Amino acid sequence: MNRIFIPSLNIRERMKLSDQEIARMTFNREKKQILEITILRKDFRFKCQRCAVFCCKLGGPIVNKLDLKRLAKTGLNPSEFIEPVRRHHDQQGEAIGVLKQKDDGSCIFLKYDASTGLYECGIYKARPNVCRLYPFEFILEGNEKGVLRVIPCCNGLNAPNGRLVDREFIRKHLLDAIREIL
Repeated sequence: MNRIFIPSLNIRERMKLSDQEIARMTFNREKKQILEITILRKDFRFKCQRCAVFCCKLGGPIVNKLDLKRLAKTGLNPSEFIEPVRRHHDQQGEAIGVLKQKDDGSCIFLKYDASTGLYECGIYKARPNVCRLYPFEFILEGNEKGVLRVIPCCNGLNAPNGRLVDREFIRKHLLDAIREIL
């Protein structure tokens, strides 16, 4: 079992985090408009540590048609970076494939800066929606409700230097990705 480092949580809290709901939302799906955000964890923080320990080294993320449209802006040919898959559906529709990976299992777009010891995404502005949401996931609960949950495999969760995950954080960092799911 992989060990997950979440600095400010004790072991019992870490174990409960896997099904932790951060926020609940109501929305108008037709207009792709969030009507209400109810924060459930008022003390939860996040800041990407640029460590790429879990997010970018465990195989390529699923890519759907909307992701492919965004990725087309990179000028690369999809055959250079997409590994096809069959009959897989996510909340956003049918998957086209997954991003290819390097021999070590990391995403082909993951870059390491040896001078800083930090990782970065080579297609950050065009990255797939699942990457834009990570370490969170948005789960639809019917046609008008959804829940934002944490994916506990991230060193940026509850990092001391993290930003509070509140309505402002969700609007600024996650709302576009959530709207794409609606």
